[in-house]
This record gives sequence, structure tokens and C-alpha cells, in this order.
Amino acid sequence: MNHVFCLVSTKHTEKFTKLALDSFFKNTKLESGDIFVFVNNDGTNVFKKEYPIDIYINNKTPKNWSTNFNKGLRIANRFKKHFVVLTNDIIFTKNWFEPLKQKEDVILIPVCNVNFIYKSKNFSTAPVMQLEDYIGKEPYLDAIVDFHQNNFKFEDLYEKIFMQMYLARIPYKVYKDVGYFDTTFSNGGEDMDYRIRAAIKGYKTMLVKYPFVLHFHGKSTWDGAESTEQERVRRDDYLKRGVEKWGEDLTEIFIKGTYAKEHAHKIGLGKEFDNNQQYDIIRKLKC
Repeated sequence: MNHVFCLVSTKHTEKFTKLALDSFFKNTKLESGDIFVFVNNDGTNVFKKEYPIDIYINNKTPKNWSTNFNKGLRIANRFKKHFVVLTNDIIFTKNWFEPLKQKEDVILIPVCNVNFIYKSKNFSTAPVMQLEDYIGKEPYLDAIVDFHQNNFKFEDLYEKIFMQMYLARIPYKVYKDVGYFDTTFSNGGEDMDYRIRAAIKGYKTMLVKYPFVLHFHGKSTWDGAESTEQERVRRDDYLKRGVEKWGEDLTEIFIKGTYAKEHAHKIGLGKEFDNNQQYDIIRKLKC
């Protein structure tokens, strides 16, 4: 079964999009039958002819995260293919994708600079990075990837409480059971919501240690075009929706996260939290 890869771009992050597209087509072994979907959230027609894009979607008006990725997910469902979420502030590195294909009943996410920090004289990673941190230093990232992959096995998987879907493979079996992303979340919390729903249905979300990608992080929202006030309003909106849908406990631990550890210990799930057993926490609270 092949894959539908879906990347969403915004006008103010087009510099990141170009890097993402360049590195994706350089470092991804596409197979006959794979489909690449590009969603342009601002209708600018950019990158329409420069890359081998199979389906180009030009929004007349901007949509939220869930609505945009649901467009790709519907295409995957129509053709009965696995689905891959691609945010546009990623540098795709060698061997990033093959390890994500090893499970047909688990959502798999590659680790990135949020999970592992590497420091050297010439190049260092950090949880949040800017273009100038990377441009001109590409060979150093390649060297970090080589070092990283020499220290982990292809099949090394693990759970963490906080696992954003900045880049994730959702198998056909999983999304047929779990469904589409919830569009009532306003650009925040929707990926955590999907993890909760998947766990309730019996599917884990896990990180894969072997691949290492660079995630600039937050460029479409809080570390990009948003003002502090806009970020606060957006965050308040999705946290309110989280409480309405899942209650205080799941929202505090998985969607808000500020005092997640304290809250988990308070409700008697401290051991599970400290062991990063996110699947077990969700199942105990909701099943």
C-alpha cells in the first residue's frame, strides 16, 4: 500500500517551504503510486511548477490546520493509501522515512531537535531554530544525522507525553478507525486530540529514534507571524475546546501541558507520567 504525503504552506513561511520541498524530494524514496499533495493556504500559486507535485490545492481563503490536512487525508482515504503529515518547517534528512513504515497499527513520528540536542563548534541544534541557524551549515546537519543513526537501531521506538505531529505517518488502518482531524480545534491541540482518539481506539503514537530531522518549530504560529496577543487568544480557544471535549485531566496533561506532571501526580497517574506511558494514561482516564 502506497502513501499520500501532504504538506501545507503559508505565505509568510515560504522560505521554510522551499527548504522543506528541496530536502523532501532529495531524501525521500518515493514509490510508484505515492501521491504528493501540496496545500497552499494563502492562494499564491507558489511552487506550483518547480516541484513534482501531484495534487495542488490553492485555498481561496486561509483554513485551519485540521481542515488543510483533512484535504490530504480524504485523498488518502479515496485511494486507500497510508497518510503522512508534513509541516513545512522541516528539513528532511536521509533515511527519515523508511523507519516510519515499520508498523501498520501505530502512528510513528521521527525524532528531531526537540528531542535530541547536539552541540559542536560549527553547528548546534536547539528546540526552536531560525533559518540563519541552518543556512550554509547543511553538511554539519548531515554529520549529526550520521552520528545519530549510528547510535540507534532502526526499530527503536518509545513514548513521550508530548509528541506533536509535525511529521507523522498515520497508517490506513488507524485513520479508517479513528477518522479525520477535528476541525473545531483552532490551530492548536488538534494533533494531541488525534492521539487521544487513537489511544482510545487502541492505537499507540510513538517516536522513532533512528531517523533525525530538523524542525524549525512554530513558524506558522507562535514563533512566526503571530503577536503575543494572537497567540494567547488562539491558545485559549483550543484549550477551551479541549476541556469541552475531553475534560480537565486529559486537557491539562496532553493539550495544555504547563503543569502536566503535577496534575498527573495529583490524580494518581504520576508513575505512568514519569515513565512516559501516554497510551496507558489516556486508556485509564477514558476507557
